[in-house]
Amino acid sequence: KAKENKEKRIPKNTPKLKVELSEEQKEVVKLFYEYDVIFVHGDFGSGKTLSAVHTALTHYNKRQCNEIWLTRPMLKNQLAALPGTLEEKLAPYTFPLQQNLEVCQGKETTEKMLKEGKIRIMPIEVAKGCSFMDSVVIVDEYQDMDYQDFRTILTRLNSGSKMIFCGSKQQIDRQINDKSCIFKTMKLEESGLVGYITLKSNHRNPILTDIIEFLEKE
Repeated sequence: KAKENKEKRIPKNTPKLKVELSEEQKEVVKLFYEYDVIFVHGDFGSGKTLSAVHTALTHYNKRQCNEIWLTRPMLKNQLAALPGTLEEKLAPYTFPLQQNLEVCQGKETTEKMLKEGKIRIMPIEVAKGCSFMDSVVIVDEYQDMDYQDFRTILTRLNSGSKMIFCGSKQQIDRQINDKSCIFKTMKLEESGLVGYITLKSNHRNPILTDIIEFLEKE
């Protein structure tokens, strides 16, 4: 027990990350410490994944968890069809997650944590049977999961761990469409069981919003 308490003790000097969260994104951090499961919604450029990765890395640097798990859905049956090792198969899908890690803490630190197994990347399709212990789990692009996959990943969470779902109802893949679990999970917003936030700011080129609105207006 003493060893566990020692590991959980926050060090005096924690590594400072390379980016600061906006005031809106800092609300993600508040929810993270209030709930074990949180949902971060928002359209493109709202910084959903960056907020989740930043929060997880800060938590890890404070020695409040031992591992960070990153996962995102792949289209059904694509994993087996792709050539190469599991790591090579996943690379195109997990690049955005690794990019956010590198933005927050640099490439060298990220590669070191991946090599040491402090950051683990896995496809949702192989989550069955896993157990997330003393971890932060980030489920990115979760809107591209059906409810069964959502239930599978959610029920892997052990006591003492936290899970962040990042998604957008505007970005559902055409192959999943109305089977997306996001429509069911949106019912949780007022439940008080989970943290739930929709980020509204666009942190990419501001002209993008105007272009999309112009093209999609009635």
